[in-house]
Amino acid sequence: TIIASSRKFSNATFEEIGHLAHEIVSLAETCCAEGADPSCYDAGSSALSAKSCGKESPFPAHPGTAGCCAQEGLEQKLCLAALRHPPQQPPRYRQPPGGELCQAFEKDPKDFADRFLHEYASSYSQAPLPVLLGSTRTFLSTVSTCCISPAPNACFLKEKLERRTLSLLTLISNRFCSCFAAQGKDKATFSYLAALAQKAPGASFEELSPLAEDAAEAFSRCCDSEAEDCMQKELSEHTAKACGALSARDGRVADCCDGQNPIQNYFCLLALPPAPAPELPEAQKPTNEQACSEEGARHATRYLFELARRHTSVPDALLGKLYEASQKVREECCPAGDPSACLDGK
Repeated sequence: TIIASSRKFSNATFEEIGHLAHEIVSLAETCCAEGADPSCYDAGSSALSAKSCGKESPFPAHPGTAGCCAQEGLEQKLCLAALRHPPQQPPRYRQPPGGELCQAFEKDPKDFADRFLHEYASSYSQAPLPVLLGSTRTFLSTVSTCCISPAPNACFLKEKLERRTLSLLTLISNRFCSCFAAQGKDKATFSYLAALAQKAPGASFEELSPLAEDAAEAFSRCCDSEAEDCMQKELSEHTAKACGALSARDGRVADCCDGQNPIQNYFCLLALPPAPAPELPEAQKPTNEQACSEEGARHATRYLFELARRHTSVPDALLGKLYEASQKVREECCPAGDPSACLDGK
């Protein structure tokens, strides 16, 4: 409950999350008990909504709360349930030194665990729940093991190396699921494509576009999945496809793909800086006819891809603005009485 509440309200304090988690657990224990009144949950959730809307509410603050509280009944409950904070950018959690960890753990193991779950889940709120659960479980196991070890620092170092794959999986999935949630599938696919174009500008649109679409499909399947190995399995398969398609073209990619661990290989690919821009002829803009055809979106994406591979140092945010602008122009002009005049004017 602490993990779920902290993911949902990633900017809330530990105390606010504690109040919310306590109320949720109490409601579940009361209403799921044998012989509980059938109206128990409805009455309990109504009381919880009323408490959320009170002036002295102990629950996480949200700018949308007042609007929800202006509604009534089921609409109010659904509105409050849909509220969530934006993810932390970048994640704020930093692991303290071993000595500090052990001191806090030995003082109060339960409080230590609850505070860690809150801080970690708040920082990586967009990582899939099974990934977060696995990562937090192994860390808490590490703390309980190393704090009774005769050599705690050596123990923590050894365990950190063993947890590296899971830590990277949490970092990667949080980053891409955040992007997916904020941008939507189409724009996230383009962002991924543009990043590939800047890292491997020698590769063509036909080579890189399927990789971007494959990554988008993987994240769309796994970001909200409760399957334990979904993200690791999909990311490993995607890494194999990327390495297979690009290793022969780029020595840097080949070096990243040389390892035995696909998640670490993928992180290496992710960390590659943009390559120098190749000497290429000027990119050809889509004609007005192409822009408003059934394949108009693909023609626009191809053109922006060509810009990205010719200007490998242009930041992702600017390429994203160009993508949004091209979409807006097509939406405005293609249904117009004279699409060509509209497009030329834009």
